[in-house]
Amino acid sequence: MSFNAVWSIQDADESGEQMTVTTPEEVDALLARLAESGAGAAVIEHQERALIPDVEGLLGAPGEVKIPDHDVAAAVSRGFGYLTYADPDQDYSTLVGEGDSPVYASEYVDYPAGSGVHVGVLAAALKEFLITARRPSCVEWQDA
Repeated sequence: MSFNAVWSIQDADESGEQMTVTTPEEVDALLARLAESGAGAAVIEHQERALIPDVEGLLGAPGEVKIPDHDVAAAVSRGFGYLTYADPDQDYSTLVGEGDSPVYASEYVDYPAGSGVHVGVLAAALKEFLITARRPSCVEWQDA
């Protein structure tokens, strides 16, 4: 099992980074990189999940391109971890987090106040996602 993570870096050249994660230890390495200054939220695509037609035309003419059947993004900011998830069976949702976690806004996704968790909790959720390719059950979710 593996997933790919892609995120932007806000610096002088507006570059980006990517990482293929295949082990639980690599999840920890990914989160360390997302905690670095300027790192944005990572879009995560699990390689064991299905691709579906892009009927909305997000990446080209409607129906001509295949896209992941899930929408997952993770971020680390100010000591908190953030996660969103959606798939054909689960509505778009964020984590129920710590009450003192601030809003986190990125160019891809915004996380509301109170949706950030301790980074170790985010790590456990992403490790479960890596193994199961399903929405993690070790965390509590709320509609976004």
